[in-house]
Amino acid sequence: MPYHFFVGNDNGNSEHDIVIDGRLIRQPNVFCAVDKLPWSDEQAPESFIRHLQDQLIVTIDSPSARPGMYYIGQFALESGELLDTMQIGIDQKSDMDLPIVNTIAHIAAVAVQKAYEEDKAIPEQIEVLADMATALPVTQHSDETAAKFERRFMDGTHRVTVHLGKQRVAVSIVFDYTKVVPEATPVTFALQKNADGEWRTGEMYKEFAAVYGLDPNLSGSYFKDKRILHVDIGDGSTEYPITEGNKFLRQFVHGSHHGAGYAIEEALDEFNRLIHLPDSPRQFFSDVLKNPKHKYYARAMKTLSRPLEGQAKQIVQNIRKQLTKARNAIDIICVYGGGSILMRPNLYPLLKALCDEREIKLFYVPAPYAITMNAEGLDAFVRGKIYDALKNKAKQAV
Repeated sequence: MPYHFFVGNDNGNSEHDIVIDGRLIRQPNVFCAVDKLPWSDEQAPESFIRHLQDQLIVTIDSPSARPGMYYIGQFALESGELLDTMQIGIDQKSDMDLPIVNTIAHIAAVAVQKAYEEDKAIPEQIEVLADMATALPVTQHSDETAAKFERRFMDGTHRVTVHLGKQRVAVSIVFDYTKVVPEATPVTFALQKNADGEWRTGEMYKEFAAVYGLDPNLSGSYFKDKRILHVDIGDGSTEYPITEGNKFLRQFVHGSHHGAGYAIEEALDEFNRLIHLPDSPRQFFSDVLKNPKHKYYARAMKTLSRPLEGQAKQIVQNIRKQLTKARNAIDIICVYGGGSILMRPNLYPLLKALCDEREIKLFYVPAPYAITMNAEGLDAFVRGKIYDALKNKAKQAV
């Protein structure tokens, strides 16, 4: 029997956050094509299983990507090989091999881990049937690009060989249905409900409740009928959709080419100069910024200060445009995404003043939750009734 996986897939410019069969995986969204395996000595295949995502090597045979052997994510980033990344503001996600290769590689890795957990043995082959929700930036999302991206997953069988030392596991993946939505819109589900479909409670709302004198035990039900202007700050884009309850208001579609990645690009040359490297990728800079104990952290923050300030001001300008278009009829501005953490010192004071002026509440999602909101929302969406209805409608139309 094939495994049936639900997949919530946030394929970001810098980080890949993907929930597969209830497991959240966070990896740098990079790969590199290679000619051979890096291991010369014999290693026990079982030794790879636990940390497979951090040492993931696959061979891909897919109708939607260039065939070959790839290092994926963290292993690629640390390999010193030439990396394939998403170029912010340039690459169209729906046309690239990177989202396809990294998605099917991680699905295959989870299938291998699940098989080993269940049988305490490594199988020769595994079949996976997947239902997936993923997203494109608002600036790239249209009916045409969404349909094209969906077809790249659903057209045919993806064959992935997972390398555990010298041992190989053949994983075949078929996407039963894939739905591509505009980024940020599924976050309404993650704001309200937890992974079990119950009202969310806890730390995520503590600061928000304290600032506005709300019930300290505030739950996700508070957001169920609110009109929310989302500010989803990524590496290469910021999305500003407006939702009402769980409904996406199409007349307010807006995104801009601003984000933490642009600030990093601007600071990268100076950073490389300070650390005496001729070149280093944006993802390396991002890795340094995630670790305050890194020896280059202080220099990274120093070079980033002014570029971040410029990006924050541009984002506030775009928020003002959305508020004008919506005639200020917004209950909450909700800020999240990987870029929101870096930008908080610059952005929070500007937004708090704007919200106070317009009689709007500001929910700046705390750092531990900010990065995975999209992946959690997509995971909730793929397990929900709306996804089921869309899938049934699509199947009947064939």
